Amino acid sequence: MTATARRTEIQVGIAVILGAVILVVGIMWLGEVRLNRNWETYTVYFDEVGGLEVGDPVDVSGLELGKVGSITLEGGRVRTDLLIQAGVVLREDCTVEIRSIGLMGEKYIHILPGKTGDVLKAGSSIEGIYKAGLPEVVAGMGEVMVDMKAAAAALKQAIGSGQDNKGLGQSLANLDAMLKEIVSLLRETRADIAETAENMRQASQGLNEVIGSRKDQIKEGIERFSRAAQRFDSLTVTLRQIADSIERGEGSLGMLIKEKKLYEQLDATLENLNLLIEDIKEHPERYIKLEIF
Repeated sequence: MTATARRTEIQVGIAVILGAVILVVGIMWLGEVRLNRNWETYTVYFDEVGGLEVGDPVDVSGLELGKVGSITLEGGRVRTDLLIQAGVVLREDCTVEIRSIGLMGEKYIHILPGKTGDVLKAGSSIEGIYKAGLPEVVAGMGEVMVDMKAAAAALKQAIGSGQDNKGLGQSLANLDAMLKEIVSLLRETRADIAETAENMRQASQGLNEVIGSRKDQIKEGIERFSRAAQRFDSLTVTLRQIADSIERGEGSLGMLIKEKKLYEQLDATLENLNLLIEDIKEHPERYIKLEIF
């Protein structure tokens, strides 16, 4: 193997080792990896989950302390296994709700741990509550719009038949019948309209609660990301300076890599040492003399 090839292999090896160290440190630093995290499992049953997925967050009193471990259908109900950090205390009067966040209806599980009652052991079963989010409220409004469209069509038909056939008197009669139909329709849909309005109010209140409870976390996350970006830029500049210094032959590592003469001398010395050892093995009498008196 030539000296140039051997030097290239050394440089590549050092670069690979440095890259691996930087990758591991970067992942642990930016991702805030915590090793040996212990989880405790609690089982929650829901009548429906509305698009909840495995891995969705679980917050306890506004703090994200767990995630959804699994979702299965069991006995006509949805069984959800929650992984919650060890040390979180849940009591018998705790409440577990599926809530929505954002305009797209992303789901998460909100837990109030309770204040009275016995402490629940890991593996306990809990009854959960599903709260309708903004998409469900909009879907409910769609049904009301269909009813209003039907009323408008009836009004249009009544006015048109009156003008074409029986004059103004018939038109008024048709208008009276149409108004009665509208009143009847509104009475029938009054409960739906009230429920839709209540769902919108609850959804708005839930969204305000989520934003209010996580305002400090959101602000802290933005600041942390900004600091991380600045540190990453600084780390990149430092690594570039180190690489340039090695390339210029500065420092011990740079001198070892760039100094060709030193490498050749070391190689020649090793070669001579090997020849000397071989000669001693073949002709030991040249180097060891025994005299007997």
